[in-house]
Amino acid sequence: MNNINSNTSKEIFHVAFLLRDLGQGGAERSSLRLANGLANFGMKVTIFILKRKGEMLDSINPDIQVIDIKSSFFRLLSSIRSMDIDFLLPIYTSMRALLAKAILKMPFKVVLSQRNMFTLDRGPIQTRLRFLRCKLLYRYTDACVCISEGVAEEMRTLNLLPVNKIHVIYNPVVNKELLSQIDEPIDDPWFGENSDPVIIGVGRLGDQKDFATLIKAFEIVSKRRRNLKLLLLGEGKQRKMLENMVVDLELSERVRMPGYTANPYPYMKRAALFVLTSRYEGFGNVVPEALACGCNVVSTDCKSGPSEVLEGGKYGALAQVGNPEDIAGAINTMLDNPLPKELLISRAKFFREERAVEDYFSLFKKLRVQIPS
Repeated sequence: MNNINSNTSKEIFHVAFLLRDLGQGGAERSSLRLANGLANFGMKVTIFILKRKGEMLDSINPDIQVIDIKSSFFRLLSSIRSMDIDFLLPIYTSMRALLAKAILKMPFKVVLSQRNMFTLDRGPIQTRLRFLRCKLLYRYTDACVCISEGVAEEMRTLNLLPVNKIHVIYNPVVNKELLSQIDEPIDDPWFGENSDPVIIGVGRLGDQKDFATLIKAFEIVSKRRRNLKLLLLGEGKQRKMLENMVVDLELSERVRMPGYTANPYPYMKRAALFVLTSRYEGFGNVVPEALACGCNVVSTDCKSGPSEVLEGGKYGALAQVGNPEDIAGAINTMLDNPLPKELLISRAKFFREERAVEDYFSLFKKLRVQIPS
């Protein structure tokens, strides 16, 4: 990979992130990768965090200042007022950031991150209320970074922001930390020498990831492939329902749900196939992560994200959302005709940390020369 510290003459910006916490979500993981990458790039980086908790706290670059505002908006205002920040990047905290700018009237610029489909990740009433809040406060937005072309297309149609404020920058995925984690050992009998093939799914056990459909698809595939197993890594509110489904389908010996793991990559490396059955995604970090591990991928062709990563099926199979039979067919196809690992790893490199950092730096430079909003 390229050394992103090679340019010593670049302008240095003070970039502040506003995060809820550093828990197990993909948004938190990719945001921390970006923050660490910007720090490695030579930027001054601060993280404002509503609650200092989460599995990834130990992964913060030591050059980054972390300020726990203890969920206090007044602490946030005080902290920003005492600093000379150039850019504020809220992650699932947009309203706080925009309200802070409206109150403080300071020249820092707010760069929003649209991480999911605006109209799909909440219920209709919540979406409507959110739309009204956005209409009120989005005037203070200097730029909105969408993490896929699909997300950006929807944002353009909503008319919440001028089109020229909407940008696309893919999430940073492949970095030195991920590459080092891939080869960590795992103590699991399913991944020993000459073990049976394993399909893996990774994500929160909730409605969006639709693991129920994955289990149904696996049940179809398992009738033909008697030695195939399914491992689901994640935790969430649907655990009990999914466990009951496994029992009802008589798959208890072939399906396991051991919970959340901070490092799923050794499992991806050793799996026969990674399957994502999401109803919708903004980007779907786990897809390029699996590719980086050399793992073949089947994904639903949900709105935005995975189809872009897989280039419409060039680097993995796409199947219909919520259709167990179609997903089962795609699984069988990929197990019978896997793509070369070298091809998958090469595609994953497009989503390297350096690329995202450089794209953000270019955006910062453009915003810096604009007339203050």
